Amino acid sequence: MKTFKKIVIWILAIILVLILVSYVLPKTYKVERSVYIKSKPELIYDITSNFNKWKLWVPWTKALDSTAVFELTGKEGQVGTIWKWNGKVLGNGQMTATEFIPGQLLAYDLSFDKGKYQSKGKITIEKAGDSCKVSWIDEGDLGYNPISRYFGLLMDKMMGPDFIKGLNKLKNVCEARAFWPRIEETTMPEQIALVIRDSAGPKTYEKVMGKGFGELMGFVKANKLKCKGHPFAIYVKYDTLTMNGVMDIGIAVEKADHGKGRVKVVKLPAQNCVIAYYIGPYDKSGDTYRFLHQYIREAELQIAGGPWEIYVNDPMTEKDPSKLETNILFPVK
Repeated sequence: MKTFKKIVIWILAIILVLILVSYVLPKTYKVERSVYIKSKPELIYDITSNFNKWKLWVPWTKALDSTAVFELTGKEGQVGTIWKWNGKVLGNGQMTATEFIPGQLLAYDLSFDKGKYQSKGKITIEKAGDSCKVSWIDEGDLGYNPISRYFGLLMDKMMGPDFIKGLNKLKNVCEARAFWPRIEETTMPEQIALVIRDSAGPKTYEKVMGKGFGELMGFVKANKLKCKGHPFAIYVKYDTLTMNGVMDIGIAVEKADHGKGRVKVVKLPAQNCVIAYYIGPYDKSGDTYRFLHQYIREAELQIAGGPWEIYVNDPMTEKDPSKLETNILFPVK
């Protein structure tokens, strides 16, 4: 009996010592990792400030937990936007955006297990010569719970490796995209358009397009219509080997009741799309199409129609092919 009492006393003494020691341990913790990325701060900010794009670089994705379900509430780039997840491996948690400084900072509140564990995180971007120093930081208050105080000693070793893994992947993604044109996800509004369906090959695109747009503008002028936006071509069919295509050459108008001859009036529905803002000769746009396909694949989207080319400036007035502006987009879902 005396031996049992001694064991109990020793256990209580050890617990008491551990509790007392816990109060001299740090009350807060901070995990920080950094990497240098040779890219523009605007590109890095675009990928880090949009929770939808975190799957491109963070280590906590469906690849790690196939059961995970992710949900975004709110709009990208706005304070209060929430990114939630729930899975067998990742558990449940959420991030709430608290501050944005374009090109410099994203700050957020992080919570796990229905708010039981909370911390504050941020990603900072600082110019450093031809590169940017990108830092990922997480800070938390451990309170007065002794177990939490000891747990705080492990936070750097637990979170640090994942932070550096994510930052290195971010570096690879951003540096691979350094020469991409600007690409974004947006929504095309519903439009009334005049279109002419035609076909062309590598040697006839310029002639066919010129004739088609000439007919459309002649119809607009003859019927005193008002144009909305830039001329475009929607590719209905395209053979990547022969480069022959079937396309609807068109221009959006405010209102049109009927067409005539080859000119048809169509209603183009509103649709989500991924759009690239390409500048350069028309015949050098192939890389932009490849970049768009890669973006759509990495964003886990599906192409929902033929590509569009929207011609922002007129090659008849802009004689320098390197300055021609073309918005190239794919409808997606």
